[in-house]
Order: sequence, then C-alpha cells, then structure tokens
Amino acid sequence: MTNVKPHSMRALVLDSYGDPFRITDVARLTPGNAQVLLRIKASGVNPLDTNTRNRKATHAKQRLSAILSIDLADVVEAVGPGVTDFKPSDEGYGMTGGGLQGSLAEFAAVDADFL
Repeated sequence: MTNVKPHSMRALVLDSYGDPFRITDVARLTPGNAQVLLRIKASGVNPLDTNTRNRKATHAKQRLSAILSIDLADVVEAVGPGVTDFKPSDEGYGMTGGGLQGSLAEFAAVDADFL
C-alpha cells in the first residue's frame, strides 16, 4: 500500500447502510489500558457483517461510518498499559469485540482478553 501516512492505515469503511464498503485511509489507533495494537493479517466479512451492512442485524447497530468485522488473525504491534500476556511480534487470533473498531483494516486496538 503506497502513500499511507505514518499514523494512518487502510480500512474498509461502511458509510451508509446497504452501500458497498469503501477503501480509505483512516487514523491508526493506539492501544489503551489493557489493549493490544494488532497488525491484522487475516479478516473476513461474516454473516453478521452482511446483516449489519443491510441493516438486518437488530442487535448489532453500528454508528456509521464504521469498520466492521470481529474475526482476525494477527501479529502484535504494541501493547498498552497493564498488558503482560502479549509482546510485540506475538502471533495469534481473536476478535475485536463489540463496540470497538472492527478488523477490516490493517490495524486494530483490541482488549487483550479477546485474544
């Protein structure tokens, strides 16, 4: 990916329900307390994402514009305060968790308990 700013990342963003995802640069998050910053190696659009995109997931309402998906395989980029079970370069898998930025991006800041 060329011309990506140092503190940004590429992501698939949903701007309006029913619309296609848009590929764009967004701000890269930093890990907060008990969070891990992950470099996402694999993610996918699952049925919940499709239903959310089409506004059929009544329990998963996202504030738009949103980066969807929870499933991921990753490499730890950085850890936030209070994280002791992970270190940079660790590989793993997990989920982003409800209410957090999803995994259809190059990076995500995720609660360490979800990995």
